[in-house]
Amino acid sequence: MRFTRTARLLASAAALAASALCLTTPQAVAAPAGSAAVSATANCMDTCVLGVRAATHSDHDRLVIDLGAGPIPQWSAGVQVGGNLTMGEGAVMPIQGDEYLKLYLHRATTFDFTTSTPVYTSPLYQTYAFPSLKGQGQFQYVDSSVREFHMGLALGDYSSYKVFALTAPNRIVVDVYH
Repeated sequence: MRFTRTARLLASAAALAASALCLTTPQAVAAPAGSAAVSATANCMDTCVLGVRAATHSDHDRLVIDLGAGPIPQWSAGVQVGGNLTMGEGAVMPIQGDEYLKLYLHRATTFDFTTSTPVYTSPLYQTYAFPSLKGQGQFQYVDSSVREFHMGLALGDYSSYKVFALTAPNRIVVDVYH
């Protein structure tokens, strides 16, 4: 009898711990299915941009840009305050924020030049209900002489951001702190 009560107590404690972990797990969007296969065969003339995913954490929101095989592209970023998100070519993105973070990846594209097809699998525009990251939108370039990937992030309240690269698999990470 005592063994059964102890076993039930341990099982209850384990169930409580598991449910607590589920409550604290960040919201996330999974990596695109088949990304590895696409990146191995696509010819993006440098590095393929396969898709994006996002999650929120206790002190920051994170956007991950999944890349194919090849060199990590150079990047630059800048903040646009107010208005609508626009890029140099004058197009306006349909995502709204208080401010916008513009990201430019140099020597990276979403286009397979051998098959003339896109390799990017995420939506071009997406909104999020995160504390600091409100949405993302991608401007698409297919001109082989440009080979740049331009993306804008719609931001709510935030204090700072950090952009960095990770490998195995290759990706660019943007953390926007609350």
